[in-house]
Amino acid sequence: MYHVPPETTKYEHLIYEVDTEHVCWLTLNRPEKINAMNERLLAELRAGLLRADDDDNVNVIVIRGAGRGFCAGHDLEGDTADDRSSLYEYRLKYIRQFEQFTTPWVISKPVIASVHKYAIGKGFELSLFCDVSIVSSDIRMGYGMLRHGISGHCMFLPWLVNMKAAKELLLTGREVSGEEAKELGLATEVVAPEDLQEVTRRKATLMARLPRDMQRMHKMYLNRVYEMQGLRSALDYYLELVAMLGIKPVPEYADLTKMTIEKGLKAALKISKARYEGLE
Repeated sequence: MYHVPPETTKYEHLIYEVDTEHVCWLTLNRPEKINAMNERLLAELRAGLLRADDDDNVNVIVIRGAGRGFCAGHDLEGDTADDRSSLYEYRLKYIRQFEQFTTPWVISKPVIASVHKYAIGKGFELSLFCDVSIVSSDIRMGYGMLRHGISGHCMFLPWLVNMKAAKELLLTGREVSGEEAKELGLATEVVAPEDLQEVTRRKATLMARLPRDMQRMHKMYLNRVYEMQGLRSALDYYLELVAMLGIKPVPEYADLTKMTIEKGLKAALKISKARYEGLE
């Protein structure tokens, strides 16, 4: 288990910066893995968010990714060493990760996701939990990992799109473009890749200049509206389902894990993707 105290300034996979406009920039920093999330990165991201929420010099928080993409999702190579011998212990692992992952939702200050190129699986869900999502027009977003037998993590999706869209995305594992993401309600704004940094900076600065207590009050109110409609109960139910599925993975994921150990992740994914070729 990884635990990084909020006041820690030494991060392995995260960059923490605060600019003169009172914007905290949290950069996911595993570029060699397209910022795939392992236990350490999850713990550091939570620590960084809590630290920024407690910092009187911060009004708004931005999460972005270093390198080629925002976040390629879950670190699949890390799963090969998972101990699944105890349902109870494995369930506790999911509960801990759920608490870490939902931090953008539960903290009081607004959080912006500045998303480029890739937001798959956990990366996709992280962008959904942020209050505002600005994405590049060349983005690939969605639950592509479902096609390999890997479940979603928190399942915030049904609270952002209509029923037909949620079912189509989840039952096909299809990924969407930036424009479609905006049309569906999965993104706030779509911009050219070269404009993402500047548009994010301007939006963050605008939000940071509003009265901070007003921002925090309205974020808390809006979150509460959705929680009263059942959001939290639904997320907790999905958490239990995922924990059960995690202890006994579907055959496709078991095969992918075995191939990853034997041939490496890239080769394993290529083999797994082959059965979907030519179908979209």
